[in-house]
Amino acid sequence: MTDLSMTELMQALVPVLGRALLHFLWQGAVIGLLAAAALQLLRNARPQTRYAVACAALLACLLAPAMYIVAQIGTTPDAVVPASLAAPAVFTALVAQPAPALDAWSIRLDAGLPLIVALWAAGACVLSLRMAMGVAWIGRLRTTPQGPAHATWQARLDNLCGLLHLQRPVALRLVDSIASAASAGWWRPVVLLPTALIARMPCELIEALLAHELAHIRRHDYLVNLMQGVVEAQLFYHPVTWWLSRQFRNEREHIA
Repeated sequence: MTDLSMTELMQALVPVLGRALLHFLWQGAVIGLLAAAALQLLRNARPQTRYAVACAALLACLLAPAMYIVAQIGTTPDAVVPASLAAPAVFTALVAQPAPALDAWSIRLDAGLPLIVALWAAGACVLSLRMAMGVAWIGRLRTTPQGPAHATWQARLDNLCGLLHLQRPVALRLVDSIASAASAGWWRPVVLLPTALIARMPCELIEALLAHELAHIRRHDYLVNLMQGVVEAQLFYHPVTWWLSRQFRNEREHIA
């Protein structure tokens, strides 16, 4: 594809994406209201049920703009065009459809779509970069030098893995730079335990914390959390996204 055709494609795609972002303002509000009503009705249900509702609602938030874009593209009439310009022509035909009596407000809104898309892209890039930096930070914690207490607590963690029937080996890292226990990794899971907890908490409570993190690993919650971060980065501008994400995390903690 030539540089010219790529430019035409982007120019045609930007208005479609901008309208999808704007439509999600009301779509997200509807999804949020339905999810809030469902969670209220299920307030005494098992956390697994509420977790499923929050998960479905968050997935619906991701699918709503995507389905809008696909639907708009699907309504474009077929046309015979050169192969190098096929994709741009599709989008150009889409955005060039005649509309009856566009008023001044609609014209101003269409003129602002490139700015809306640019601001959204900047925000999504910043949040995606923050998530990538978090993953890299976790990777660096894996290489933290370990003291003499590590072997003892690694043995306790291995014993808990056996009790929970976890087949994959789980590494333990004692670190100073976090305030609470955490788990990370999907292919090579690791449990991060603050060194300060070992000195001030009974062993039984520390084992309970380790078991809690192993429950997250058993449920593959780290992978789910990464996918959740992608949704947050793409739909950061809507408050419902963050509310649903918070409900999602709360129910996940209750399950673990």
